[in-house]
Amino acid sequence: MSVNRNIYRITSRILLQMSVLFLFSCASTGGISSSDYKFSEYSPTISADGRTMVYQADMDEPRSYKIYAKQKVFDQWSKPIALDSINSRSNDGGCFVTYDQNYLIFTSDRKGGLGNCDLWISQRKGDRWSEPVNMGAPINSSGYEGFASLSPDGNTLYFVRECPEKTDCREKLGIYYAEKVDDKWAEPKKMPDPINSEFCEFGPVILADGISLIFSSSRPGGYGGYDLYKCEKAERGGWSKPVNLGSFINTKGEDSLIAIPASGDIMYYTRAVDEKEEAKEEGVRRIFSVPIPENLQQSKVVIVKGTVRDKRNTSKTLFAELTITDIAHDERPITIYSNKDDGKYIVILNKGKICDFSVKSAGYLFFSRKIDLTGLTHYKEINEDILLEPIVVGANIVLNSMYFEFRSYKLLNDSKYELNRIIKLMKENPSMKVEISGHTDNIGSDRFNQKLSMQRAESVVTYLANNGIVKERLVARGYGKTRPIATNKTDEGRQENRRVEIEVLSI
Repeated sequence: MSVNRNIYRITSRILLQMSVLFLFSCASTGGISSSDYKFSEYSPTISADGRTMVYQADMDEPRSYKIYAKQKVFDQWSKPIALDSINSRSNDGGCFVTYDQNYLIFTSDRKGGLGNCDLWISQRKGDRWSEPVNMGAPINSSGYEGFASLSPDGNTLYFVRECPEKTDCREKLGIYYAEKVDDKWAEPKKMPDPINSEFCEFGPVILADGISLIFSSSRPGGYGGYDLYKCEKAERGGWSKPVNLGSFINTKGEDSLIAIPASGDIMYYTRAVDEKEEAKEEGVRRIFSVPIPENLQQSKVVIVKGTVRDKRNTSKTLFAELTITDIAHDERPITIYSNKDDGKYIVILNKGKICDFSVKSAGYLFFSRKIDLTGLTHYKEINEDILLEPIVVGANIVLNSMYFEFRSYKLLNDSKYELNRIIKLMKENPSMKVEISGHTDNIGSDRFNQKLSMQRAESVVTYLANNGIVKERLVARGYGKTRPIATNKTDEGRQENRRVEIEVLSI
């Protein structure tokens, strides 16, 4: 396929022609830009928590785009900062901040690429970004690739690529996707009908729920040139018919390149500062926001975010692996990582699911718990630092995801995740010896509680021994009600006291 040298200029024309319905005044739409109207802003991307915005602007030289970032502090946007570690002397833009906030994917025609315009990626290093790396083949080709969006689980990349076969698209642009297999990108595939058509498709954005995709298309039936559409991925594969987002955002002009945080209730977009300039290429554009109607919002999610730390030295942050497993569909758990430099993490969980959530780091005992989202009705944000216990003699943790039948020592199936974590921990530390201890609340006789706690500890030891762990490395003990960690006067406290713990006896 021959390289189309005009594609980047065509994309710039699309950006310059963007005009969005003038619904509100600058104050009511929450415009985030400065009062200097000499430059334009385009292609915003917003972090999952809605507090960091990255976008492209031609502040230094007209139509020479660089990448800038702003932070929201107390509901006010800071002044923009140029990302000098990323910017080049070429055109840089079309950014996407990944949902874990560890990477920035962007579009550039800089030297060193495979085609006339490529996708590049930079990793967050604390409060800075690393030197960008070309995403390489098979994502990039000898033609045009740009304006990518990565799914929350990090396994599917959506982006724009040339489609020479399109008959009703002057720019020959369509949407492709690539899936990660064994930590490598597979060959990209063209998105199927009804997402791609014979007309132009552009600017795909996969939302935080992982199933809602918003993109632009010049297909007939819209309000103007490019309109914004939304479709949803079915649980068993395939996509719903795209729905035009309507007049709350689409206009007679070119509507494209939006950003939506995980809350799903607000959209950031670009429009002309002067309503009279909406149809002019030379008109000044800025980023504004507009509420999204409830019927067009994504599925509700929960964000869990914080920092992974050493429990015995909380100033020490940790690089950790976080695993989320949908208990109803556990064949493909999602794995993400905390940032290597500052230990920060963000996990996005979908409504209607019961998830097994675990965190591990080399040299530490794991953390785990079950998160039930079956009753979720609105967006929620949970701030939680995770403290990991270093593997030293005397270190112990509560096995939060160990479950038994009521007043019985028979293990329930949902305990398999916790049991398998213990097996892996023991295999990674082949000389370690541990105590498995059972504990109860104060309901029932001392004799019954003592016996039940011992039987539950023995059930765990038996499972581990039957799955390859030498029994001499395991000690079972039952403490009954003698070691409470919470009050026995409330249901919540008694539930905390009914537990199994693991303690390191020797390394």
